[in-house]
Amino acid sequence: MPLPDGVRRLPLDDLSALAELIGDAHVVAIGENNHYIREFTQLRERILRFLVTELDFGVLAFESGFAEGRLVDDWIRGGPGEVETVARDGFTFGYGDAGEMHDLLGWLRAHNAAGGRVRFAGVDVPGSGGSGVPALSRVREYLAAHGPDQVPLADAAIEAVRCYDAANNGVAPARYAALSVPDRDAATAALTRLLLRLDALPPGPDPREHLIARHHALGALRLDEHLRELVELGTADPPASAISSRDVYQAETVRLLRALSSPGERIVLMVHNAHVQRVPMELLPGVRMRSTGSYLADDLGADYFALGVTARGGSTADMRLDEDARLGIEVLARSLDPPAEDSVERAVEATSPGDEPVLLDLRPARGSTLGPASIRHVHTHVPVDVVTAFDGLACLPKMSPSSFVRGAEAR
Repeated sequence: MPLPDGVRRLPLDDLSALAELIGDAHVVAIGENNHYIREFTQLRERILRFLVTELDFGVLAFESGFAEGRLVDDWIRGGPGEVETVARDGFTFGYGDAGEMHDLLGWLRAHNAAGGRVRFAGVDVPGSGGSGVPALSRVREYLAAHGPDQVPLADAAIEAVRCYDAANNGVAPARYAALSVPDRDAATAALTRLLLRLDALPPGPDPREHLIARHHALGALRLDEHLRELVELGTADPPASAISSRDVYQAETVRLLRALSSPGERIVLMVHNAHVQRVPMELLPGVRMRSTGSYLADDLGADYFALGVTARGGSTADMRLDEDARLGIEVLARSLDPPAEDSVERAVEATSPGDEPVLLDLRPARGSTLGPASIRHVHTHVPVDVVTAFDGLACLPKMSPSSFVRGAEAR
């Protein structure tokens, strides 16, 4: 399937073309078709440097736990510690294990040391999607300082979620599914009471701290609800229209960052393509869920710019559960099949057979019924109207796992 008429091809080596595409948008999302990919992280760092130094973007929001992200923000603004330790503990899902990520954080720290002002925030639910405890611990810290008589509510919430607490979102859903309905409801009630009580407290000397504490409590509650959703999706008859509370929370975090920032602040959002896209995602056959990008597109319209990132070939990363691995996840290299016939990667390959990366402006082709109908997702493809889902697309000739991934080629 060819690219539809109207798609503009622009050079990716000259990022001034990307600046033209972005225009005045205040939230620019940069996707990737999978995590732990060397070339994607390097491209995102190059784009980030350009957006920060040339277009005055001041916040990097990343697909990682909001609760854990404070460690990274402190470090890039001069806090103590080694980059490897900060990246390990400040990112969920092991996203900070890659050397390319260390390079990105090192540049941010050096930029800020030279007078820059970039902040960092995770946008995702806590605990690699398996534990609300990191967020609830932050709430407890806040209450100990500003509402000590309410600390028992935080303790009760922490105790209530222990029944399904796990290192990642591959284990927690099974633990949640094994609970009785009264046990599930007890956890939800404890989290809801904590959030409602925070809403009833006076904001204290720094209203920003109160908003952040509330968002931590909301993150634990959203995670709890997301586990319910995953149990529903695992049934023999899943709903055709489902909700992803992870995506709801990611969009809520972007809204919070805008509220906490100076007027006019510009945000770089780095999340998976499925979260970036402006339309609902279909990760399971016949099941559609609203994405982070679809919420932000509703909020911001053209003030939200979604850049998908993919590659025509190479190899990718895959994950499997391993209780002996850090966070209970082992990351493995996996070869890629050729692009699907209806994919955007095949369309790019058909018209740009060389090894040059391609930047596409998709917006002029909106409304076409002939565009690509799928995009790479991990080691497969997922259906999506690519031209409607993304404003722009960067397609690289090859992708490969980061060097820490088991089975990755030595470099």
